[in-house]
Amino acid sequence: MLSEQTGEAVFFAADLANISADFYYFGDNDLTSIIRLIATHYQVNIGQLEGSLIVSQLTINAVENDKSINNAPSLPEKKDIPLEEVIISASSVQTKRARRYSVNNDVNPDDAVRVESISLMNAASFATNNLADSLLNVAGISASYDSAEARQVAMRGLSGDFIHVALNGMQTLAIHGSSLDSRGQNERAIAFDFNVLPSELFEKVDIVKEYSVVQDSGGIAGNINLYTSSAEQLMDEESQLNTMFEYSQTDFVDEPTYRGAFSWQYKRRHWFYMLGGSINHKVTQEQGYNTYRWRHLDIASTDISQLSTDIQQKLQAQEVYFPRGNRYSIWNNTIKQQGVTAAVHYYGDNFSHKLDWLYAELNNQKQEYHLSTRGINSSALVAGSEQPSKITQLEIDEHDYLRFAEFENAQIATESRQINKTTQFSQLTWRGDYWLSAKLKLNWLLGSSKNELDVPKDEKVFLKGFSNLTTDYSPQLAHPHNSYSMDLQSSRQWQLDEIDIQANQSLIEQQQGNISFSYQHDATLWQFGVQYKRFVDERVQKQQDDLYKREFNTGLLDSALDSELSKIVDYHKEVSWLGVNNSNVAKRYLTDIRLDSGDILDSQSYSLERINSAAWLQYEYQQDDYSVDLGMRIEHFDEQVYQAKNFESKNSCYSRPLFSANFRHALSANWQARLNVSENLTPVATKYFNPTKQPLSGITGYEVSNTSLSAYESQQFTMQLIGSVDSHTQLVSGLYVKKLSGLINYQQVADDKNLYQRVNQATAWVKGIDIDLTHHLQPYITLNAAYSYADSERDYRFADMFKYTGQLEGLSKHVANFSVDYQQPTWGSRLQLNYRSGYISEINYQQIWVDQFETGFLPFRRINWSAYFALNDVLELNVGVNNLSNEYYREYAGQHHAIYNTTQAGRQYYLRFILML
Repeated sequence: MLSEQTGEAVFFAADLANISADFYYFGDNDLTSIIRLIATHYQVNIGQLEGSLIVSQLTINAVENDKSINNAPSLPEKKDIPLEEVIISASSVQTKRARRYSVNNDVNPDDAVRVESISLMNAASFATNNLADSLLNVAGISASYDSAEARQVAMRGLSGDFIHVALNGMQTLAIHGSSLDSRGQNERAIAFDFNVLPSELFEKVDIVKEYSVVQDSGGIAGNINLYTSSAEQLMDEESQLNTMFEYSQTDFVDEPTYRGAFSWQYKRRHWFYMLGGSINHKVTQEQGYNTYRWRHLDIASTDISQLSTDIQQKLQAQEVYFPRGNRYSIWNNTIKQQGVTAAVHYYGDNFSHKLDWLYAELNNQKQEYHLSTRGINSSALVAGSEQPSKITQLEIDEHDYLRFAEFENAQIATESRQINKTTQFSQLTWRGDYWLSAKLKLNWLLGSSKNELDVPKDEKVFLKGFSNLTTDYSPQLAHPHNSYSMDLQSSRQWQLDEIDIQANQSLIEQQQGNISFSYQHDATLWQFGVQYKRFVDERVQKQQDDLYKREFNTGLLDSALDSELSKIVDYHKEVSWLGVNNSNVAKRYLTDIRLDSGDILDSQSYSLERINSAAWLQYEYQQDDYSVDLGMRIEHFDEQVYQAKNFESKNSCYSRPLFSANFRHALSANWQARLNVSENLTPVATKYFNPTKQPLSGITGYEVSNTSLSAYESQQFTMQLIGSVDSHTQLVSGLYVKKLSGLINYQQVADDKNLYQRVNQATAWVKGIDIDLTHHLQPYITLNAAYSYADSERDYRFADMFKYTGQLEGLSKHVANFSVDYQQPTWGSRLQLNYRSGYISEINYQQIWVDQFETGFLPFRRINWSAYFALNDVLELNVGVNNLSNEYYREYAGQHHAIYNTTQAGRQYYLRFILML
């Protein structure tokens, strides 16, 4: 037989072929350690001869000399029978019983580029909501969260914008938006939203942090490759059916979540068939304290007479930062998710191909409720002709940010928002290879994917009121705190103020075609290929703001609230207030309101088409103790940007050469080192091509488009050391340095000093280390600790008026993962801790003269626990808790990390049944 682990031939003595027992091992694929464990377990001799394994009877002397073998169960007496070849295979049932859930840190140890792989076959037994949760087992990968579920990932200090994600070999992009994207819902990046696709539809994930030119460009941070099907676990004429049902509950929601999935696979001779599906219905809630931004204010006629002279002077000079829209907030989300995947594979002697299809749909019914300030620039200070506010007490910190304040007659508001959102994702790929001769192979890929995001309904209803208000942003608090003098639940204290409506449509389309040739001669491999990719990002936003505002505030319409319109919002653990029933408001006031082409918002409505063609050539040479590859790739881009209304286009094109050199050297039987040097690029996000001329805040000027922006570029150097410290401990370590060029800054347009545009100007160095240590404490206990450190620095510039040197957006200096696994064939448990240090989420150039320019997240940790129990050969029970410590998500404002947004999503408790037939 050929070993599935090593690919080597295995020969068994005939009397050994009848041994029947289960064997479980944990760790890497190091052949020496596997041989030692199997030989000890079965009391046999295993030797290597000319690239094959010889399994034979263990001599009595050998047994006597090994106390551990003496204690093993005795085996039947063996006879002196000549060796003969016996084919031994493990069925999918045996594979399913091997419950280990770990990362293979080096799938192809003889290659110069390291590939890490996660098998998702048993992922349902562990505390994972989606694919992003699974990726947290890999050193250097962290995640951002939405309603306690991982949404986007970062790798080696770089955000998801720099990660290339492929599905079944084709680059793809799934987007949906966050429950918390109240103000930036359509200003999407190019980061992959992992919450769109159900994790039950996938078989494995490969992660590649280094680069060679045979890979797609685009992953400056790294490449993540997702696969929906794999025939590796099935024997011929074998079928497999897995089903899963989950019941879960979260802290803040009374309604339970239901999730179900199935996967059917069948292998017959040269053919493999697969069909899978999933359905998910869940209700989530995230709540906390939320702030728009911090801003310098013109306090107008506000009474500040009771304040000190110093404070009065700062207020009159507009030097104090006030919180805008500081509010208690609730985000309720009812989610319905469906997905189906199918595959047909053919494996011939010199020809094979794979046809894979996936469809997923994610529907959200979102209801937001906010109790906020809404006066001057959304602060507590009364705006317009109303009675002015009075500030009776004001404390500021050393950076002039409000820390504590008391207001009389503050203008407050409630916002009730209803959003219906649907994302539909589909992809079809056809991959294959054909041996033109014994040495020459042809590979191809054809694929098409589509992501449609539709928000047909986004309605906000605002109520207005006035109250004395105390706001406390003291840093020792877990979150800011407001207190009010008015009865927040009384309809007599509130009046209808205005209604805003909006609708968004977004379309991402991608097509890809690859053809490549591989020529193998002895230890030499040549690869040549060409590629075509088309990427289209279309977005349209329509909106009408301030509906009925004049009518409500002048008495043309009755602004009083009756029982049909009003609703007590009592979800928040701190305070309750009066909101509205959005459906009843829509019936009364919005029946005849329609959004049409005249309501298109130019600044959010445009499209980008990018045509990317490439060709590459790579040379590889491989020996047992070393391997090397050298390659060159040429990338060409044609880009066109269109405005939604007039369809005028602006064009640009550019080309870039890329080089890679990768080297592996086996230092000993247990240790090897790798050196990697490469260049790569990542196209900039669509939002940076916005063709609309937009006014800037705080200065006289406009932002204009620059369609000649080119991709970010990188040069990377990596050193890696991988090996076994002893028979129980494996170490994977890496040191890397990256230079990023072409990062975005602003400069004045040469012929008009009032115009500013984005340019590829900034450079950043990213330096870091990855360490991954796995230790098998006992046969059933495994400890894994992974730590990643990254550091960077770049200049943020707005022409000659603003310069700031800081970390890259999205970069966390410290990322750590730790897990303890106890796994037996019939039951097991896992405790996992993830930690991500704070990071900058945004440097806001456009508002720097009036708002804080830096926004980011404070450190975050997450603890998950799970356990599985095999009730019999086919039925398994899983229990677990996600977000065990019920962490706060804390966002800061300003370089001094003033408290900003603080939210919680609660714990998730789940019970799963898995049936494996």
